[in-house]
Amino acid sequence: MEKVYYQNEKNKIIYDRIKDNSFKLLKILKDDNRSKVLLIEIDGQKLVYKTPIEKNTKIWQRILSVFRGSESKREYKNYMKILKVGFRGPEPLLYCEHKKYGITLNSFLVMEYLDGEVASLSDLDLVASELRKIHRKGYLHGDSQLSNFMIKNSKVYLIDVKLLKNIYLKPGEEYEFIYLEESCHQDIDVYDKASWSYKIAKSLNLYLHWLGRVKKKIRRKDR
Repeated sequence: MEKVYYQNEKNKIIYDRIKDNSFKLLKILKDDNRSKVLLIEIDGQKLVYKTPIEKNTKIWQRILSVFRGSESKREYKNYMKILKVGFRGPEPLLYCEHKKYGITLNSFLVMEYLDGEVASLSDLDLVASELRKIHRKGYLHGDSQLSNFMIKNSKVYLIDVKLLKNIYLKPGEEYEFIYLEESCHQDIDVYDKASWSYKIAKSLNLYLHWLGRVKKKIRRKDR
């Protein structure tokens, strides 16, 4: 059974055009074992089509979808929350789920295309300021690497963001700046590295990196 969810009838037309394969493919933005992301055009409107291949096919993820819905559904609702809370992001237009016995077998999301640029090191002050705004409202970005921020007309837009309630307080905020720094591949000077909260977050970061290396070694030995 296939179900589609959208805000207005105009978006239903977009769904029909996608199902009929009557759209113009402008560019393949990503196509690997994790996800497929396409830039398409329908009636002169540029759109982003995204299907989470890995989440759609993993058995455990399929089982969890019975209780929490598909990855596309969660991402759709998350982008709606971003706009509702007062941040900038692409407008989600619709998501579709193909289910059997309540299990999601396939899903996809369609959202507006942001005609901006992925944030670079020259935009670091803007990105850091936006990250602080997220923290002041009691949230965490959830994946605060530099490439998950877009710049358009000197304004920051959030992409691939989870917008989680911050239950970790200051260490949670500092961890996000550490993660941002790692994505820059160089030291950045936009947050306080002398605070107690930074030291807690950095210790956790080092532990997780160590744990990741141990897991990789174990997997290599099991081959």
